[in-house]
Parts: sequence; C-alpha cells; structure tokens
Amino acid sequence: MNGSSTTDRGESAPTVYTIPPGMPFVDALAAGVLARPEAGRPDGGGGDAAAGVATAADLPDPLALARVTILLPTRRACRSLSEAFQRLSAGRPLLLPLMMPLGDLDEEEIDLSAAMEAPPGAGATLPPAIPGLRRQLMLSRLILARGSKAWDEPPTADQAARLAAELAKLLDQVQTERLGFEGLAGLVPEELARHWQETLEFLSILTEHWPKILAGEGCLDGAQRRNRVIEAQARAWRRSPPGGPVIAAGSTGSIPATADLLKVVANLEKGCVILPGLDTGMPDEAWRSLAQSHPQYGLARLLDHIGVGRDAVGDWQAPGIARTGPGRAALINRALRPAGGFEDRIMADDDALEGVERLDCPSPQEEAGAIAL
Repeated sequence: MNGSSTTDRGESAPTVYTIPPGMPFVDALAAGVLARPEAGRPDGGGGDAAAGVATAADLPDPLALARVTILLPTRRACRSLSEAFQRLSAGRPLLLPLMMPLGDLDEEEIDLSAAMEAPPGAGATLPPAIPGLRRQLMLSRLILARGSKAWDEPPTADQAARLAAELAKLLDQVQTERLGFEGLAGLVPEELARHWQETLEFLSILTEHWPKILAGEGCLDGAQRRNRVIEAQARAWRRSPPGGPVIAAGSTGSIPATADLLKVVANLEKGCVILPGLDTGMPDEAWRSLAQSHPQYGLARLLDHIGVGRDAVGDWQAPGIARTGPGRAALINRALRPAGGFEDRIMADDDALEGVERLDCPSPQEEAGAIAL
C-alpha cells in the first residue's frame, strides 16, 4: 500500500498513512520526513549507510526541511519531534520544519493564530480567548448571584467555584462539538418537565447571561476561538494550497474542526495525514461494528470523514527505525475486537507475551490502580 490512489477522473485521492504499533512514533515520523524527496533528498532515500537510518547529515539542501509544515496534537508532541530530529541530525545544525500544535481542551495555552502564517481573517482579527481563571471567577459570581430563593441551601464560595468549573467544562464540550443550547427545553418527557425546568433555570447562566458578559468583555471562549482559527486555516488552504509539504501526524480528529482540517490536508497535492496505530488487520465486519468505546473508533470515523478506505492507508516508510515484534500488537488488537464471531479464540505466541506477567486484582478499584501505575 502506498497511502494514495487515483480516481477514475485522474485526480489524486486523499493521502493517508499509518505508523504501526511497536514503532516509536516521533522517531519514525522524523526518519520518514528526512527520507522523503521534499526534505531535500533527491532519491527519497539514503541516510546512514551503516545503520540504515535516514539522517540529516547528507541533505543537499539544508533549507528544504524548513519548508515542511507538520501539524501535531499538542505542544509536547512538537517538543518530542524536535528531539527526534536532533537525534537523527548526526550533530549537524538543522533547520527544523515548522511544527504547530493542533491543541486539545487540556492545553489552554495553545493559540494557533500566533503560529500559523494565515491570511487576514484566519485568526489575527479574532477577539482573544477569555482566560480560564477569569471565566471561572465570573461564572462563580453568576452562581452566587442567583440568590437564596434559587437554592434549598445556597452554595458556599468554594462550592460555587466547583460548579463554575463544571459549567465551563460543559461549555467547552458543547462548543467543541459545534453544538448549541437551543434544544434543551424539549429534551425530557413532560412528566419530568418540572424538575427539568429547575435545571434549565440553572443553565440559563450559560444560555442567557454568559453570552452577554462575554460580549461585554470582547472575548471568545477558548474552544470557540480555537474552532474559528482552525476553520479559517482550513478555508485558507482550500483557497490557496501552501507551496511546501504539509503533514498532519498523530491526531485522531476527535474535535470536529480538527477533522475538517485533516481532510483538507489529506487532499492537498503535497499533503498527507499520518494516523497512529491503525489496525489494518481487523476483519471488515468487525471494523464496521466498532462501538464508540473502542480505541479504533475515532480512527474509523476520521477515515470516513476524509473519504478514504482502510485498505488505501499505507505504512509510513521510516528507514532504519526498528519495530518491535508484531505479536503483542496483534494480540492486543484481537483482544479488543467486538465480541461475537470475529475470531473469538485468541492465540498468543511467546513473542507476544514476552515480559508480561499476570496480576489478579480482588476489586475493580485495585485493578484500575494497577493499570494506572
């Protein structure tokens, strides 16, 4: 598989690769980038003749790598990839690719508009994101301002702060999914309407009061602003594709705006998406019946969104990067397949279980604690 195909009209199909389990993701990504022609290596190969690793030491054009743009899930992933390039640079100074974090809800400091070379309207003119602590304090104030009649027992300042944190989390989740609060009133049956009205009255903090306060502050919620920046970048690249290669790696597209951007990148002439650990061996019937709780569900949904079949996803070529035996990854993948008729009997060889010990836990709590360790 080569990660791309051609349609009947002769147009290039979306380009998607995967880095298999058992291969260090950032090292494989860096080695693959260095080995590609667009990184300045004319033959798309080469590297350390002894180790078989694609290094930066023999790149004929030291500026070529700087023309590559790599989108990664988080700032930590960007730092890890930088370190991987340094390991492969053979001590030679190296101009790194432009690495940008797509971000997630846990990384409030991420601001794509500061990193992306976007045209006017792609982020620079957007209002700033309201600081998380200020938002929580203002929501706490709204909760306390509801008065004693709204509560059987009015909350303390500490309780109001915790409620505000939960409201902020709900707001982020709704905005991340590009949803709204318009249909809340009709969500429950009439016999529960009285109790639901009490909940709706509390949520009016978000549906009625918070938008006015946010407008007065001249700010956007962080999730809302991130969506707008990513959406603007996707529109900009649709209108005017970048001249250099664009690689989006490691993201599963769990945020809808990010999934849209990944679709754009996969369809760029010099773009590709690299998925982490796609299970290419799962039977098609099992693949089609994946539950939302399955680790591969997000990848399956992203592939559907991009419009590419699993059989068209190629392995990312990373010269010289060793991969651990496939037995353990295959064992885990088979153990996680949907139950019922999909090769239920799991056979494991010595390679799959090497270094594995069995631990019997007397309770789910101890089991969770052992897994966390």
